[in-house]
Amino acid sequence: MLVTVLVGSLLLQGVSGALAFDRSWELTGDGTKIAPHRGVDAVWIDNGRAIRRDVSLADGTIEFDVELKSHRSFVYLQFRMESDTEFEEFYFRPHKTGLPDAVQYNPVWRGDSFWQLWHGPDAVASPKFQFGRWTRVRLELQGQRGALFLDNGAKPVLVMNLARPTRTGYLALRSFNPDPSLPPGDVAARFANVVVRPGVVSYDFGAPTPAPVHEPGSILRWQVSPAFKGSREPLTQLPSDILTTRAQWPVYPVERSGVVAIGRFMDRPRPDGAAIARLVIRSSGSRLQRLHLGYSDYVTVFVNGAPIFAGDAHYSFDQPRQEGLIARSQAMLWLPLRDGENEVLLAVVDFFGGWALTGRLEPSDGGVLVPPP
Repeated sequence: MLVTVLVGSLLLQGVSGALAFDRSWELTGDGTKIAPHRGVDAVWIDNGRAIRRDVSLADGTIEFDVELKSHRSFVYLQFRMESDTEFEEFYFRPHKTGLPDAVQYNPVWRGDSFWQLWHGPDAVASPKFQFGRWTRVRLELQGQRGALFLDNGAKPVLVMNLARPTRTGYLALRSFNPDPSLPPGDVAARFANVVVRPGVVSYDFGAPTPAPVHEPGSILRWQVSPAFKGSREPLTQLPSDILTTRAQWPVYPVERSGVVAIGRFMDRPRPDGAAIARLVIRSSGSRLQRLHLGYSDYVTVFVNGAPIFAGDAHYSFDQPRQEGLIARSQAMLWLPLRDGENEVLLAVVDFFGGWALTGRLEPSDGGVLVPPP
């Protein structure tokens, strides 16, 4: 069933309809330009961005044509942009045509990408791309859901549960090309025929997506320290000046997926940002307590002051190849608990792709998580 939704006049401010390729576009990146292609005006982008700050859209529809190359590249639509560092986006991985992550949804906070945290049926899709021609792209937005269509298909290739609150914002087109093999003067992507229709939604999203049911023992709130500059090497001790403030550390909730996105709440020091997450587990007697743990990118785990585990799950394109996707299957730890309350500290360091933790205590082991203050 197709419906048309017209949203209130507040969302209809700003430009709408076809967006001419003129000086209204803010172009960044060497070689980014507006020039004819296949008989129409287009923006050519290799490593850069084309921004339309006069667009103001929360719910509504964005359409455009894009020509992709088959080599390794990343081609984006960034939308609901509150600033150049706070927005939603999806992007194509043309070199992964037909593979499960050919399309990727990603929220951006504080200028950081969090793609390693968003995977699964509402965040990635596997369309087969066509190269050397225009592909029509349509994104429809309603609240915290988005539907992505290719080539005027009747069914979306991806229906996204958006992580950021619904906000009115501008848009940008972007391309990132890490492959230097293109011929001189060529670019990874060209965009044309951009149309914006604030407040117009034709796709029937149906009932709201129900809240997720988390597994027993899932850790849904994490107490986390302030950020500090970290190291990718395993730690043997934690900074004392950070630990002395533990009583004041704030508590952060997890996302729908059960992951706490640390970088959503604080800036990440460059290049390697670190923070310490704290758990208190009460045990009646000495026991081993299993903790199913996911992390991004590096973690060192301390129990009652002693390091017991260090892990490396950072993304690496090659040598060695590592996907970097966060999941509780990344590690299972046997925490050595003593009688009474036990402090578990997890120093998590991130370089790229999402700064986060996710965990679940095995209920049958008997340890009880003390709620954070």
